[in-house]
Amino acid sequence: MSSNLSAEAKAAYQKYLDADSLDEKIDKLEKFISLIPKHKATEKIVALNKSRLAKLKREKEERKKKSAAKVVSPFSIKKEGIQMILVSDYHTPGVGKTSLLNFLTGAAKDKIGSFNSLPEVGIYKYEGIQFQVVDMPSLMEGASKGVANGKEILAQIRACDLVCLCIDLSRNIDQQMDLLLNELDNADIKLNEEPPPIDIQKTGANKIQVFFLTKESKENLELAERIKEIVRESGIQNAIVRIAGNITIDQVLDELNPSVVYKKTIIFGTKGDLPHTEENFEKLKENYSENFPIIIGTSVNKSIFPDDFGDKALKFLGKIRIFTMNAGEVSNKPLIVNKGATVEDVALKIHRSFVEKFDFAIVIREGARQKRKRVGLDYPLEDGDILEVHII
Repeated sequence: MSSNLSAEAKAAYQKYLDADSLDEKIDKLEKFISLIPKHKATEKIVALNKSRLAKLKREKEERKKKSAAKVVSPFSIKKEGIQMILVSDYHTPGVGKTSLLNFLTGAAKDKIGSFNSLPEVGIYKYEGIQFQVVDMPSLMEGASKGVANGKEILAQIRACDLVCLCIDLSRNIDQQMDLLLNELDNADIKLNEEPPPIDIQKTGANKIQVFFLTKESKENLELAERIKEIVRESGIQNAIVRIAGNITIDQVLDELNPSVVYKKTIIFGTKGDLPHTEENFEKLKENYSENFPIIIGTSVNKSIFPDDFGDKALKFLGKIRIFTMNAGEVSNKPLIVNKGATVEDVALKIHRSFVEKFDFAIVIREGARQKRKRVGLDYPLEDGDILEVHII
């Protein structure tokens, strides 16, 4: 044990060593890591113990999968279209999530103004696209530890397409943001971060090999031995580690942690019609727009909500709309695919046989020099394209 640690930290480490259950070990190790002073001399011990923590969490996830109950949780909402979850802190009176849900979808009118302990769901339709809006019960302090069904709520947030932080503009915005960001971070939900350019693939032999694949990644060559040590400490003895960009040790730890997810997140400022909320909205943008590029002021009472929200959301999520055509009939409802998708990606989404028996495809693109074009499977598609697949 390092002499740089306080007596409190050393005692916390001993409690981790003495812990019996997996949950207790995770709890005590998290406590120990929080007590380690963060400076150059303790970097290694922090990294190694975060790696141990990742191993314990991975073991917990594996146990959970094996013993998962067949009973469906009321907090588990099956996706319809693009799922966006409204999240807020707990406060009385409420933040206005249910009013916003009802304004967008017409659902839950009789729930407005009351505490809702279960999710409320509605469908917001935009130019043929369905956004499934979920008003999730509010997060309380300690939600990531299970307070007030916090773990079940956070589990659904981990699975959604778009997280929407709802901030009451008539209250202290920093207090609300601090609670939400802290609980989401404690649940290993990374907001508006890209997954690190690292891939760790377990192998059957040859120990741990680290490959730096790009010029940028080779600036981290000195991290190779530390990466090997951290991967070994996580319980992996044989692996190929591929690095394709600039990385940090914390990102290596995130890659080893099976609980980490990366979520696109926007902020809704609610109750924008109340007095003195304009100042708070400007403060919200000033303090948080660097990490949250979309911050939208709303007022249900004044019907303030962007008409082009669907376009904003799709662009932010990196999605495009493709309309399919059959015998000259164009579908009213588009397929939603990732930006950069090819004809093959869309054909697979329709049915695998469209790829297996593919002959050619016709793409109609408004505004293009050649409006109607015959193409192959590898042809890249753009938002709004009309696609007709012909099979043999």
